Amino acid sequence: MEGTINAMEKATIQDVALAAGVSKSTMSRFLNQNYSHMSAKTRQRIANTVKEMGYRPNRRAQSLKTNHSRLIGIMIADISNIYVSLLLKGIDSYLKTLGYQMIIMESSNSVVQEKEQLEQLLDQSVEGIILQPNSRQSADYDFIAAEKVPMVLVDRETSPLQWDTIVTNNYSASQYLGQLGQISGQKYTMGIFISENIKAVSTREHRLAGFKVGIAPLPVEVIEYDENQAEIQKQLSVLIASGEHPLIFAANGKVLTGVLRICQNLKLSIPAQAGVTGYDDWNWAGLVNPGISAVEQYPDYIGRLSAEILMDLMQGRNCEPAAKVHTLSADVMDRYSI
Repeated sequence: MEGTINAMEKATIQDVALAAGVSKSTMSRFLNQNYSHMSAKTRQRIANTVKEMGYRPNRRAQSLKTNHSRLIGIMIADISNIYVSLLLKGIDSYLKTLGYQMIIMESSNSVVQEKEQLEQLLDQSVEGIILQPNSRQSADYDFIAAEKVPMVLVDRETSPLQWDTIVTNNYSASQYLGQLGQISGQKYTMGIFISENIKAVSTREHRLAGFKVGIAPLPVEVIEYDENQAEIQKQLSVLIASGEHPLIFAANGKVLTGVLRICQNLKLSIPAQAGVTGYDDWNWAGLVNPGISAVEQYPDYIGRLSAEILMDLMQGRNCEPAAKVHTLSADVMDRYSI
């Protein structure tokens, strides 16, 4: 029949506009989410027509015409970390409601790889970037500022402050965990702080500083964590055998999982022989016997908030005169491991 589209053919914007009874310019405004001067009835009619005809706009062609790629670059440090998975879920939940897509890249905790991949994101004309930085120096990201691409940092800070940054109250939450050790009645003799490279990331230093103050005057031994846990297991075994009763603080969820595995290997009774606490809760720490006291940061909310702030920057809705650090309150889940 004349005016219909063969099922094997791909509908064009003109075809959909004709079927919906609107002009091509109105159709274009709908696809770009510009609904000004468009009635709700017309908007719904177009939406129904788009769905019925299975129309998918050519985003690449649109980006060439409008200079908007509708792409957001996400640079994270370690995709195997559950924190990152939840962070990405929060970012995506907001961006997809606005028709934006994520390009996700992983730096593998490498500053060199991070820079190469950030340059690739810029080459793909991303409209904004959400970054979990590996460097603590803002100057290492000046090449992004030079391109005038809006950016928001998550989880870690750079110095001097140059971009809006979202972190949790790392110092005070860690201090509180140390204080719980002091009042628990377990009579700990020392603290042990286990973390990946501490000086590489501001977050880890803040957590160490807070834990030291909270557990004071007890001494704190710092052990750097890597994938080979045999040496850490050996150190912990020697300490326990010498009569120490430590409170172990794991600096993130990945480390906490490793620490619990080590305690299991050594058949340690928690907290009678060693207390265990740290980051992140991830809804499983309460299921592990005896119930692990841990910090819940809500990374999905952090992700959504970072996307909201980035969108405000991209669309000129941010009225703040300068970048700021957004410090969110994390919850300490006090259970039975301290």
